[in-house]
Amino acid sequence: MKKLASFVAVACLSFPSFASAQAGSPQARSVQAGSVQKVQNPQIITVSQIHAGMRGVAYTVFEGVKPEAMEVEVLGVLHNVNGPKGDIILVRLHGQKVEYTGVVAGMSGSPVYLDGKLAGALAFRIGEFSKEPIAGVTPIADMLEISGLTARPQRTPPPLGRQ
Repeated sequence: MKKLASFVAVACLSFPSFASAQAGSPQARSVQAGSVQKVQNPQIITVSQIHAGMRGVAYTVFEGVKPEAMEVEVLGVLHNVNGPKGDIILVRLHGQKVEYTGVVAGMSGSPVYLDGKLAGALAFRIGEFSKEPIAGVTPIADMLEISGLTARPQRTPPPLGRQ
């Protein structure tokens, strides 16, 4: 589980993405032009700053290797549902493709941005047999915390012949 969370955190931070979905921003113009910018150290938004009604963007690959944008609408934040301090951001995805497919397993790890800041990554769909595009997002702060716990210094083995 820790390895999965670490992988998702690294994927979120290194995923070719666009830092902002504001119409006049250079990042948004790149989205419209179809080019990809890599964000080295994106700003993050904390769970305490997220509320129902916020809108943003998520990026996933539907076909091939090109990330495509999906609109995200925050439905709310569920506190302590994924264990103690295990918050989940509940979102509805909008867009022609995602409304056709629903949330699928291959979308896990897709970065979600709110107000141009990294909020987290898609983690699971809500509803076992539902095609409704409602998903749970793991907050980026949770992933970075787990990543920090697993980043232990490597032990070097003793030299050969000594014990």
